[in-house]
Amino acid sequence: MALLLIAAGVTATPSAGEEAQAVTRVPAASTQPVQGPDSLLGALSFTANRDPISVRADAMEFDYRSHVLTYTGNVEVTQGDMKLQSKRLTVALDEGPANRIKEVVADGQVRLSKGTRWATGAHAVFDQAHSTVVLSGNAELHDGPNQVTGERVVVYLDEKRSVVEGGKGRVTAQLFPSQGTPTAAGGGAP
Repeated sequence: MALLLIAAGVTATPSAGEEAQAVTRVPAASTQPVQGPDSLLGALSFTANRDPISVRADAMEFDYRSHVLTYTGNVEVTQGDMKLQSKRLTVALDEGPANRIKEVVADGQVRLSKGTRWATGAHAVFDQAHSTVVLSGNAELHDGPNQVTGERVVVYLDEKRSVVEGGKGRVTAQLFPSQGTPTAAGGGAP
């Protein structure tokens, strides 16, 4: 989530028949939430890393009046070994000279991945003002063999906590204990 993806400094090279490409960087002076690797969506954050952010899409549009940047069609965002894929990505910037991010929204077959961790859903929102990431629409999170599913997952980045909501269904989790972890009886796992 988790989804602080784009910042000021967008350079685009769209041309007829080619996909729009942009490389963005996070300004050094920006204030971003600290996230630990223990949270799955926190680990899927583009803010913990200062590597360049690359965005590829079929099209890109910037609305100067509303300060909204929109990527559409096969959107793929990468930073280091982190990847976000969706059908559409919208980035709302504030109106100040620094163009800080207010909100990032990914829609349509959203998939975030980093190493053995990945998450999917229909919709993802990173809200800078509230320091939250919300993954909804049959949200599914994986960390190696471990899996948690629900209708909606809310990650409170500053609080380093997550809430999984079942919606009309139930939350499900399948967790595999680590090898060598002591059991309740005090013994080790085989």
